[in-house]
Amino acid sequence: MKNKLSFLPQVEAALAFIAGIEVSADLEELEAGRAFYKGFIPMAGAAENVYQIEDRLIPSLQDQQEIGIRIYRPSAQENLPAVVYFHGGWFIAGGLDTHDRPLRSLANLSAAVIVSIDYRLAPEFPFPYGINDCYDALLWIVANAAELGIDSNRIALAGDSAGGALAAVTSRRAVMEGGPKIAGQVLIYPVTDSSLGTPSWKEFAEGPNLTLEGAEQAWNCYTPKVGDSIRPDASPLMADDLSELPPTHIIMAEYDPLRDEAALYAKKLKAAGVILTETTYGGMVHGFFQMGGLIDQGNEAIKEVAGVLRSYLKMTEA
Repeated sequence: MKNKLSFLPQVEAALAFIAGIEVSADLEELEAGRAFYKGFIPMAGAAENVYQIEDRLIPSLQDQQEIGIRIYRPSAQENLPAVVYFHGGWFIAGGLDTHDRPLRSLANLSAAVIVSIDYRLAPEFPFPYGINDCYDALLWIVANAAELGIDSNRIALAGDSAGGALAAVTSRRAVMEGGPKIAGQVLIYPVTDSSLGTPSWKEFAEGPNLTLEGAEQAWNCYTPKVGDSIRPDASPLMADDLSELPPTHIIMAEYDPLRDEAALYAKKLKAAGVILTETTYGGMVHGFFQMGGLIDQGNEAIKEVAGVLRSYLKMTEA
């Protein structure tokens, strides 16, 4: 199917860039994959200046380890709303640097503090380490809101791909456990279903960008224990009750194997009575949110996400 698609010139350029990423032959397969994903960074374009950026380590509530976070403050104003962001990378790759440039733009456009979470990755830390890190980080941010200059009553969540799954699960966990009230969530081409059985996975099994083989390997790394992959905290689509989740905006890409599972999750949210908006970007491939330096729609998506977050957090234009 991949060879039958007609790509926009900018998408062709991005796919050519990806094809040209070189990784040291000395790296083992997992580290090579992580290095390859870091090679995507230049596609986001130049790094914008942000009023203040700070890296911190915060405690995990599940063990003696620490969780890395990066805080993007767009201005000196106090009591700003905040967006807790979970990066993509199939639960096995990615980090603070892979999403740094889009999040700089998002902080400036949203006028909210963006807190990026460097949750632990599989297979070294399989499910549920990553999701526990994300929820622990949310609790820490709310508990330390005054010191961070954040309004704890205006917190939203966002994430892309695997990070979209983590955002969805964190939102649901906050509801189920009586945790922080979430003003809204933005899920950018989210992972929602471990079955990999939707029509879009069949249509785009060989890509572009994501492949079915790579997805199977990622799920095996993330959920090696039998039965974990179909737990709602791993696959958000498996959740029985979504009725109390916050307003949700879902972004999808037309040429993305994750397209249909994101659409199914949107349908399930809507059926549960959740306030839902959604956008499908025609001709786009998975990951375009990180490709604003090459693809105009990547920047459009960042602007769209910023606008949605402003509405959730009751912000006006700067």
